[in-house]
Parts: sequence; structure tokens; C-alpha cells
Amino acid sequence: MSIEDKRIAILCITKNGKKLGLRIKRKISNADLYYAKKADVKEEDSNVIYVNKKLKEFVPKIFGGYDYIIFIMACGIVVRTIAPLIENKFLDPAILVSDEKGKNIISLLSGHMGGANEMTLYVSDLLNSNPVITTATDVNNKSSLDMIAKKLDAHIYDFRNKVLKINSMLVNDEVVNLFMDGEYDIDTRGFNICKLDEINNLEDVVVISNKKNLNLINNNILKVVPKNIVIGIGCRKNIDKEYMINSLSDFLHKQNIDINSIKVIGSIDVKKNEYALINLSEYLNVPFKTFTVEEISKVEHLYEKSDWVKQNVGVHCVAEPVAHLLSDGNLIIRKHKYNGITFSVGRINI
Repeated sequence: MSIEDKRIAILCITKNGKKLGLRIKRKISNADLYYAKKADVKEEDSNVIYVNKKLKEFVPKIFGGYDYIIFIMACGIVVRTIAPLIENKFLDPAILVSDEKGKNIISLLSGHMGGANEMTLYVSDLLNSNPVITTATDVNNKSSLDMIAKKLDAHIYDFRNKVLKINSMLVNDEVVNLFMDGEYDIDTRGFNICKLDEINNLEDVVVISNKKNLNLINNNILKVVPKNIVIGIGCRKNIDKEYMINSLSDFLHKQNIDINSIKVIGSIDVKKNEYALINLSEYLNVPFKTFTVEEISKVEHLYEKSDWVKQNVGVHCVAEPVAHLLSDGNLIIRKHKYNGITFSVGRINI
């Protein structure tokens, strides 16, 4: 489990809790350790952030600022403290609770989407503790649709209701068919893996695909769209923003690519302020990444060259090298030209 880029808080209210907190912090150095108590705190320790506030006063101030919060105290205290702050599984941080001796690590909130279950296993391994996980799919040794969606950074239409339905079927030992259009490194325990030619004859099929249209007549399909498509774009200066969007829409339609599968778009850094590209990233709600001439020059020899492009931006081509760089060399669609715009597609391996 990679936690280096995660925001982690450890929160204690007693001296014994602080001792355990320091033990965890020695193993997770990027965690912030808070000692919260409504009293004049005179102790000093560079590894501890002392807070002269009651728990209910302090927790709301940090609740939305961390990916994980590890409480070292009784579960009842934690439940009463966070109850007014809880919104939903997509926004709430992962909440873990440990007793003062670190004997049990409990995944309390946001077990799947927030990653509390995974973090519980990680911390338990560090402390040689007992992990307590109560989510139904986990205790039944099965995967879950929300964990698959998280792993794939996927889009699911009507996510909340679909996840509830599929996970309920899994824990009740009902048949849930799964078709993967491509190779994905995901946990499929509990699912019945099926083939494309079987789908139209099955009920309740989960289909993982970045294609817009699979040409299926089955109406009982739940489509999971992994965000694994990257788009390299070259364009003329001051291209019209609406033309950019319309051109990409036409391109995606012709290539049978679901727009929800786009993870990032990119171009050369001289285009970093190109309004049509900035607007496109906002329209798609994905990052816009740019590469330098030096970075593109390292791979441009693999693709068709244009002297005109070289004269204008410093490299012989843009769309294909950028898609190459964004996908670690996994280019799946070579360049397609529109009037003043060129698109190329790469696929990230998940």
C-alpha cells in the first residue's frame, strides 16, 4: 500500500494514546500526530501537535483535511464525535479506531471507497494488531463493485444504487456475471466471469469496458467505464473552443470510445495557455498535462514527422508523442487529423 502521498492524521486524548501514536508515527512518518485535550498543555515534542481544545471542537476543523484519521480511543467517543460530520462514502475520510494498547485496529467508516479497510490491514501489520473489518463482502471473502470501481477509477451510471444492488447479490450468493473487455488487474472473487458471446443470454451482467457501444441487446447490463484512456492533442493557435469539443466528440464516436474513460489530455508546453485545451479539460473534468520539447524529442522519432510542426513548436509531431508519454508507450490509436487539430490515443494499464 502506497501512503506517501496521503494525508494522515493520528488523534489521541491520553498519554497512553500518545505513546501508541508516536509508535505509529515512527512507522508512518508523513502522519500528523495530534494530542487533543482541553487543558493547559505544557509538554513539548516536535513529533506531536498539542491542541488545547475538546475533541468535539477540534475534529470538525481537520475532518475534511485528511484522507485517513486514526483515532486512538474508545469507539463510542469517536462515533459521537464524528456523527454530525458524516456526509457520504465519496466525501468522508477513512476513519480507523484503535484501543490505547494497539491490540485492535477497527475500520469504522469509508471502508471501501475511502480505503479504511486497506489502511486497517496496513496499520495492523505494522503493529502486529488484530484488524477488525465488518463490511459484508470482505467478511464473506468476496470482492465488491465499489472496490473494483475504485481500482479502475471507473465511472458507473447511478453508482450508489448499482453498487448496493450488486454487493447485496454477492453477499447473498446470487450469481453476478462479469465480462472484462480487456485485461484488468482486479479482484473478481464472487463474480462469474463470462465471455462476450454469452452476455445476451445472461441476467445482471457487469461489463468493464471503455467502449461507447458494445453492440449488445441485453438490457440488464451494468457498465463500468475504467478511466484508462489518454488523449494527445496537437492544435493550431487560437483554435475555437467549441470546434475543439465537437472535433473530439466526433473522434470519440468514430473510434467507439466512451468519453467517461478519458483520464487525462495532454499537449506540448507551448500550448499550456491555449484556451481551447484548457476549456476542454474543464469540459471533460480531467487534468491537462503538458510536456517539454526535450521530453517529446526523446520519442518523436517513433512517429511520422512534419517540418511545418517543427518550425512552429520545436518538434516534428505532438499528438502521438504526447499520447505515448501519457500512457508509458502504450499508444493504441495513431494520429487523426481535423482542421487545425490532431488527436492520438494511448491506454494506461490498470
